[in-house]
Amino acid sequence: MTTDLIDQLGVKRLAEYARVFNSTRLGEDEIVRILPLIDSLMIFSWPSFLTRERTRVMTRLRFVQSILAGVNHVPFSYFGTRVVVCSNAGAYSDGVAEHALALVLAAAKRIVEQNIQIHAGTAALVRHGEAAARIRFLEGGTMGILGYGGIGTSIAKLAMGFGMKVFAFSRRAGKDSNVQVGQGTRGLNRILETSDVVVLALPLTKFTAGIIDEKALLRMKKNAILVNIARGELVDESSLFEHLKANSDFHYATDVWWYKKGRESLMTDFPFAALPNFTGTLHVSGPSVLATGRPVLLAVENTLRFLKGQTPKNIVDRSEYISK
Repeated sequence: MTTDLIDQLGVKRLAEYARVFNSTRLGEDEIVRILPLIDSLMIFSWPSFLTRERTRVMTRLRFVQSILAGVNHVPFSYFGTRVVVCSNAGAYSDGVAEHALALVLAAAKRIVEQNIQIHAGTAALVRHGEAAARIRFLEGGTMGILGYGGIGTSIAKLAMGFGMKVFAFSRRAGKDSNVQVGQGTRGLNRILETSDVVVLALPLTKFTAGIIDEKALLRMKKNAILVNIARGELVDESSLFEHLKANSDFHYATDVWWYKKGRESLMTDFPFAALPNFTGTLHVSGPSVLATGRPVLLAVENTLRFLKGQTPKNIVDRSEYISK
């Protein structure tokens, strides 16, 4: 284990099938000594002490379990195909979906913009005839969800509760007859062109990085709402800023940020915070779910499957993260 997130009950369950070490409680010499003995790893994000050189001596390593849902932080090039890597897909779905809908509503109802005006002392109550100016209604609208896994499925259920039609972009056909699933470039373009709200719930892979670029933004409605609860790098930063400046009725609401110098950062290359049609939160959707203990519990259960000789869930296709 390379994290202290796993509670004592989880450690006890793991210890029934393996010797368990916690790297956060070991000295440097102890870590170096046990690396060749390790069969499996439980990680939060990839630990900095596991460099390429150190990973090479882990000849017994066969399994890596991420507590995070995404695995774009795992350096797949450090080890060969002998190592099975599992994501924690589904562990955060409902909580992250709630946050996505909160961002949709905040953008549709201009909540942040009005709250800032109140705090700044520049607000004025609207007259009845002006009340609906620039306020969006979800009922009867269309939501497009890019990525129809656990989180995307949960978002769809909430959106339909608001009376929205739902389109989803996925590699796999959907099981819900109420959701139209599109695939490939044609399916993606149709969703972008017809949706009032687009929510990004895709994993970050070599195929999805920058999927929302200048061309994609131009396909979207001029007054669309784009919500990102996945990864910042799904959206091209420069193209987004120019699009927001040129289209005041277009709104971007995000809980995730771009990586700067190897880590997610609130520092951006462009002054998004100065734009009234930009709303951001502090990547709280996933961590808030983590506080419930569910992601750790599911990660422990999946690791136990491996230790028991069973097939674990959520095995990642490493080809999606390794470039030729």
